[in-house]
Amino acid sequence: MEVSVVIPTYNRFDALLLTLRALENVAYPTECWEVLVVDDGSTDNTREQVAAFRDNTPINLRYLIQPNAGPARARNLGAKEARGKYLVFIDNDILVQPDFLNLHLKTLTENKDCWVMGRITHPPQLRETPFGRYRDQLHEAFDLSTKTDGVSETAGMTTANVSIPRDDFFKLGGFDEGFSIASCEDLELAIRARNSGVKILYNRNIIGLHNDWAVDLRSYCRRQFLYSVSDVLLCNKYGTASPRVELVNANSYIDWSRDSAMTKLKKGVKYALSGDTGQEMLILAANAVERLAPDTKLSHKFYEGAIGLGIFRGVREGRRKFEED
Repeated sequence: MEVSVVIPTYNRFDALLLTLRALENVAYPTECWEVLVVDDGSTDNTREQVAAFRDNTPINLRYLIQPNAGPARARNLGAKEARGKYLVFIDNDILVQPDFLNLHLKTLTENKDCWVMGRITHPPQLRETPFGRYRDQLHEAFDLSTKTDGVSETAGMTTANVSIPRDDFFKLGGFDEGFSIASCEDLELAIRARNSGVKILYNRNIIGLHNDWAVDLRSYCRRQFLYSVSDVLLCNKYGTASPRVELVNANSYIDWSRDSAMTKLKKGVKYALSGDTGQEMLILAANAVERLAPDTKLSHKFYEGAIGLGIFRGVREGRRKFEED
């Protein structure tokens, strides 16, 4: 067994089914790879649906279940049970292309002591709305910043599309299961990997299409809230070495001795709006401006305000969750 593809999932079988069907089209010898779906305590009919799919697919598919504990623990369980020399992690809403495994393995074998992250793209339908176009531009900024048509080194890592030699993964102890939300557990592992001498490469030609749930402003604000909760945990672990430290500091409690007057003002305004009502008010305002002035700097400013408040709320929740317990 050359490769094990590990997919954590929780109550999203409709998306998972599309992911599995895309994997059926992967052009790699069937006997050389396997898929491990790790169910993180789903309460829908994921178990029955996976069983039905497994009975009618050429994929070597294995199904594991754990009590709900988050994707970090689910990926660790999948890695522990995996038989492949290489681990490939994707999310349950990623649609891969036929050359997916070939490109991952080619990049790994040509670059010693490296891990490989692929590119995440969005379906064209996302760009049919003004906010969708804005969000896609934010996401594509990373790919544009690489300034390459092939492989380049990167500082971050996403488990939506990444390959890791199995031995490396276990030498580092896998994912930190303290990150129970789907955020920062991949970035935290990347920090430890780089500190151990591993290079993380970005191959923009290994494409995974993201069948995402956060497609409108309200759901995107919710995602940023969740991400920011974990940002606090990452800062608690790494302090000023955390790549999220500036974001956390900018959205944390007012530092009366160090914050500038403008920073104090911004934090004060965010605090005044930080309840559910304030968040909803900004989202509604942004939606109204979008209708009047779509795809403009003005509408983008309102998006930024709503998203920024989601981040602020997440950081405050993270401070309460991880620093007051």
